[in-house]
Amino acid sequence: MIKILSIPLFLLLLVAPVIHLRAQTFYSYQGPGVLREGNLLNSSSFCINPNQLSYLLVDSLMKVPRLSNQKKLTIQPTAISLLTLSNTVVPSGINLGALIPNVGIQYLLSAGIKLKWKDKIDISFAPEYQFAQNNPFPLYPTYNRDWNSYYYFLNHIDAPEKFGENKLNKFYPGQSYIKVKLGKFTAGISTENKWWGPASFNPLILGSNAAGFLHATMATLKPIQTKIGTFEGELIAGGLKKSGIYPREPNRVNVQTGEFLYQAKQTHPRYITGMVYTYQPKWIPGLYIGLAKLSMMYTNELSNVFDLLPLEGFAGNKFTPAETSGRKASMGSWFFRYVMPKENAELYYEYGRSDQSLHVWNLFEKKPYGRGFTAGFKKGYTIGSKKNQLIQWGIELTNLSLPSKEQMQTPPASWYLDDYVRQGFTNRGKVLAAGIGPGSNSQTMYVQWIKGLNKVGLRFNRVIHNLDFYHYQSYYVTDHFNQYWATVAGTLYGSINWKKITLAAEYTRQRDLNYNWEFETYTAIGFENIGNDQFNIGARLLLQYRF
Repeated sequence: MIKILSIPLFLLLLVAPVIHLRAQTFYSYQGPGVLREGNLLNSSSFCINPNQLSYLLVDSLMKVPRLSNQKKLTIQPTAISLLTLSNTVVPSGINLGALIPNVGIQYLLSAGIKLKWKDKIDISFAPEYQFAQNNPFPLYPTYNRDWNSYYYFLNHIDAPEKFGENKLNKFYPGQSYIKVKLGKFTAGISTENKWWGPASFNPLILGSNAAGFLHATMATLKPIQTKIGTFEGELIAGGLKKSGIYPREPNRVNVQTGEFLYQAKQTHPRYITGMVYTYQPKWIPGLYIGLAKLSMMYTNELSNVFDLLPLEGFAGNKFTPAETSGRKASMGSWFFRYVMPKENAELYYEYGRSDQSLHVWNLFEKKPYGRGFTAGFKKGYTIGSKKNQLIQWGIELTNLSLPSKEQMQTPPASWYLDDYVRQGFTNRGKVLAAGIGPGSNSQTMYVQWIKGLNKVGLRFNRVIHNLDFYHYQSYYVTDHFNQYWATVAGTLYGSINWKKITLAAEYTRQRDLNYNWEFETYTAIGFENIGNDQFNIGARLLLQYRF
């Protein structure tokens, strides 16, 4: 059956419009990969919303002429994009925005209108329409005896396995905004996705994995020059939405205590605030260092002006009653990106804590704390006489599991989970940043050919799913010590840009080993256990036209 399905899926890549683009931007799957990887634009840190690039910038690099417009008011359509996602057996994919983990075909259509007045006021209405077949796929087995442990995670994050039982037809505000230019800054209201930090695949704090949420924003319009270097930054405040999807069996009871396994979460809306900044020291060209921070709490518990700001943990201080009582969830990261243009190379690293403490000396403390990191390296080699082509290879490692298995028996919680705001750092049921999810680790390697804004590549990826759950259940001390749920995948991908048209596609062959940590048969010898393995074929295709 799988071999038969692979043929029409491959044809789908050729005829149907994948890879998530912003309605007002050029290319945001992995951020603006082509511009960053090809070193076509070095004036930006590419660490603050690199997925939000203007049409003018992209068209100038594509050498597409645009007529100068001296009118006070301009009105034009936003880009029209059609994104298609397909999986045959199990849901797969990260950085999909409003799209959900889905088996079958899924579409995301975006179109709208853009208004600009005197280069002072910028308005974009770019709604998105989603259709998903939402076909059945294997879920966590109801007969599994480990549901006590499984519900620990269900009770501390809003991340359902499956988004309902029916087909989905939904509208989202998409990448819409109203912004006002204030000198070197811009301020406004937006539902755009944010991408903070240097990661290409798995940012720690904010990324394109979940749908964008309504927020107010104030940010630098472009890098601000000072005597000691350049600065970029953004401050946001907004609200997160729940998924509205509950566990399949909320009435399960712990046979030892008689208590329900599912613990209902608070229904009050969540307020979220965050900040990010980068600094480029003028004495070290190519180096960008920065900080990203998010804080979240229930709106009915806001009681202090400091609750509106992401200041918890700065210099080790707690400012409000909500912070001192543990009712405010916070996480943050330090990061750097070092670009070496002459070598066509780049090195980046992001290190975060899943609690409020961010001061540097806490990096060396011995007491347990949740942490995560993403590290990556890229190296390119020019080919051709004009040196406008690159062969590039790269690697990114992401680790979100707790440092030791013993930490699963006591706090702190896993990455993106929280003990009080138990929806965790999610919006509409998906984590805000690294799509691999809580407690998971990922290794990604790729090699690609780049020419201008076009590229073709091959990517290999391995994910260990929720290693914290594996340790929490203590599989490592049983005869099932090889019971990791691991995904290994190979992906062929490419993007072609011709004038104002972008076509991007991916084709993935993926095997999940011990899917949902499940074994189909057991024997007396651990090495002979047979895992519940699943084979999946995934495809993405995107067609976009910029006016």
